[in-house]
Formats: sequence, structure tokens, C-alpha cells
Amino acid sequence: MDSCDKLVFRLQHLIPHGLSSAAPKITNNIIVPLQEPAESTNNSNVSSKIFEEVTFPMTYGNVAGIIFVSQIRSLIKLFFFFMRAAKIWGPSNGKAVFALHGWLDNAGTFDNLIPMLPENLRVVAVDIPGHGLSDHFPRDIMYHFMDCLLAIERISQQLKWEKFSFIGHSLGGCMAMLYAGVFPEKVVKLVNVDIVRVTTTRAETMNLRLRKTVGKLLKYENAIMQGPEKPITYETAIEKSINGSFGSLNRKACEIMLKRGLKKVNGGYVFSRDRRLHAAPLSFCPKQDQVILAEKVTADVLIIKFIEGPYFESIEDQIEHIEALKKNSKSVRYVEIEGKHHTHLTHPERIASLISEFFKS
Repeated sequence: MDSCDKLVFRLQHLIPHGLSSAAPKITNNIIVPLQEPAESTNNSNVSSKIFEEVTFPMTYGNVAGIIFVSQIRSLIKLFFFFMRAAKIWGPSNGKAVFALHGWLDNAGTFDNLIPMLPENLRVVAVDIPGHGLSDHFPRDIMYHFMDCLLAIERISQQLKWEKFSFIGHSLGGCMAMLYAGVFPEKVVKLVNVDIVRVTTTRAETMNLRLRKTVGKLLKYENAIMQGPEKPITYETAIEKSINGSFGSLNRKACEIMLKRGLKKVNGGYVFSRDRRLHAAPLSFCPKQDQVILAEKVTADVLIIKFIEGPYFESIEDQIEHIEALKKNSKSVRYVEIEGKHHTHLTHPERIASLISEFFKS
């Protein structure tokens, strides 16, 4: 890597950009077809339905954005960016729904499910900050659930959504549950897929967790300062994705996710997500705090748990949270479905009718 390439990398990944006090606005509203990476030839599991792509500017960069820099050899050109963005399905006057993906995933996780839902839904599936095509946080700034709450609120204001619903998978469901407790008057319906709430903080191990996180974050920061990751082949990316999900993802699902989760570089591919997410302290949420927030939720709630998916806490603690939801919510339903953590992507037909009926009710 020559000195210019290193400068481009630092400007893309280490130095904050887009900092402005001006009011944010939606940019680059375009319509694009789904496209496969050159190495992938099997797209039978991907919907060919056209969707919109939009960019949601943030103070640090853009949510669901990506910067393309090609053969740049002058500093002035570094400030001309082409942004690509979050995916939107449905009519502009449809029922507003946020679709939030899981940790280390991206908006592509809903590609097979959303087209099977009612056509009157206006679904905005965003790449959570640091994931997919969204910009990474500047160095020295960690990822936290509070940042996600801010991102949701910023985007809802840009969309001028006063009331909306959520479909959240894993980490996305955690954020949706938190948001519904903090802003109950704004959330109409809440669908959590293979998650009930944020994994609760265990006070007795807090010091060990923070110590480990600090060490890992510094490790990843130093690696980023040294330059980009070593490129891998497309097949290696598929293998890593399947192994990383403990077999929850299959090849077809990986091909969908890697559209937003992989970047082509000289010599192969690198994952687009921020490496620091592997060490991110995403939650510091004591159980009792979450129970109190659950009692504030007024939205109708549907929790879908995949039987072979991970259980992040005891069944007793989950039941306690579900019972707390019933205090002010008129409808709370918990359903167990056969499948693994990414069944909503690999076998969306198992839950599509359930979610559709929930939104029709």
C-alpha cells in the first residue's frame, strides 16, 4: 500500500466526515435491482422485487452509506463521495415500519421476509451504524445501544414518522424493545425475532467484562491504524459467515447478506462492518431497569423465538419481562417456531403469515 492509498484509508475509516450543524436530509433516493457479487451465481433465494435505496445523514457520517473511491491521486477528490443507502419496500403512504437487523448482520437479512408481508407496509430496513453499508464511528468512539436509539430517532424525524412499528431480529429486537419503552407513544406494533430484550448486565462480572472489552478495543484500534484487513476470497467469506453463525446461515443466506457485508478490494474481499464491533460493549442494562421499561410499552407485541436459536438468559427472566409488557400493552404474544437464529432469512415462510396477521389485526 503506497502513501496515497494509506491516506485514502485513513480519511475513509479514521477521520470523522460529514460533521455539520445543518439540518439533515435524505439524499440519493434511487431505485436499484438486487445484484450478485461476480463470484456468486446462485440467486434463487433472493427476491427480484425492486426496492429503494436512501441515505440518512448522521452527525458522524451516514447510516447505510458507503463511500466509493476509485484511483484517487489528489487530495481534493477525497471529498467527493457517492453514497448508497438503506432499503425501503412498499408505498410511500404505507404503514411505517422499521426493520432492524442483528449484530454483525445487515439490512439484507430481511430480503426474503419483507416481500412476503402485506403490501401496504412501508418498511425501512437500515444498516445499523458500523454494519453493512453504514459508515463506521470515528476512532475512539465506542458502539452502544444509546447510539442506536439516537439513530432511530434521527431517522424517524427525517422520514417525518410520528408513529411507526418495528420488526427487529436479535440486536435489532433489543433496540426496538428499548425504544418502545423510552418512546411508547410512537410505537404501534413491535415484532421481535429470536430475542426478547437486551441481554441483562450481570453486576458480579462487570469488572471482568469491561477489562476484556478495553483490551479488545485497543487491539482492534491498533489493527485499523496499521491499515485495511488482509483480503480474503469470496468462498472464504462464505465459510467464515456460516461458521460465525454456528450454522444458522446457509450459503444462499450468506450470498444475500454479503451484498452489503462485503467489499471488493485489490486482491479479494474484506468485510464492510467495523472490526471494533467484535469487542463493542453494546449493552449495560440491568434486569430491573428493563422490567420497568417493559411496563411503559403500549405497543402490541409479538415475540417469535426460534427453538434452536440462542437463549441469552433464563426462561424465568424472559417470562418476567413478558409479564411486565402486559401491564400497558393490550396484546402481548410469545410464539416458539422451529428453526435456528436466522430462520427468518433461510425459511421466512415459517413466520411470514404470523407477522402478516399481526400487522393486519
